[in-house]
Amino acid sequence: MPTHAARTRRRTHPPETHDPHDPRACECPAAAIREERYDDEYDGRYHEPCGAGFVLEHDEGDGIPPFDYDELEELALRFREDRRTRGIQEANTDWVSGPLDEWLDGLDGDRCPDRATLMAFAAGMHETLAIRDALILSLVVDERHCPKSQLMEFAARPHRARTKKAMGRLLTWAFEDEGLVPDEDRCRIGVDILLEMAVASPVPYCIQPLAVVSYVLWWLGDPKAAVFALQCLLLDEDCSLAAMIFSASDRGIAPAWCKARTLAAGR
Repeated sequence: MPTHAARTRRRTHPPETHDPHDPRACECPAAAIREERYDDEYDGRYHEPCGAGFVLEHDEGDGIPPFDYDELEELALRFREDRRTRGIQEANTDWVSGPLDEWLDGLDGDRCPDRATLMAFAAGMHETLAIRDALILSLVVDERHCPKSQLMEFAARPHRARTKKAMGRLLTWAFEDEGLVPDEDRCRIGVDILLEMAVASPVPYCIQPLAVVSYVLWWLGDPKAAVFALQCLLLDEDCSLAAMIFSASDRGIAPAWCKARTLAAGR
């Protein structure tokens, strides 16, 4: 479990566009994530490096060196052009297959994903939310029920009706089954890797890794989920996943296993 909390250097006012009591924003993230619009077009709001990046409190500076903004831009451009030339399915498959192997090995404690892999994920998630959601599924559902082949479907073919149905089934099952307790060690490893990626990445490339952190912490029943969701919203008030997590945390919406644990503790 990371013991540090994120903070911004600038833009310290909370976003005003996300009312946590707005019923439209209070869907369970497990269900709402599959309805989130996959933006397959480049988001051109950010044209220059932004100084609103965040740092970690108590960070000892022993993490990976910061990613170069221009290098990430070049990676994202290459990926974007490949998707336009060869199509989403082929380009996504080639982009994520190798990095996903390293990610899964890292979650098992075999080895930490290298710098190139983390940069590929940061650039990839910026271009398509499908890659982000594959990482989420890899953490909240075990490999017996969601092997790499299924994760590749989520990452490469997000618009297929069969893929959407499979994702919805897995997320709903995991959310509603109180006997399905997450592998906390695996999730914490994933959170640490994502935090390394987020801290090393300039805005806007840090935003989606940070949103995944907030989601996984919410899934674990960790109150720091709201902190990271708010941090994400301070960097991008339009990040819908972070808005859903912040709203769910505010309203006490949690997976069934968390509720069952709370009830058992109160007996």
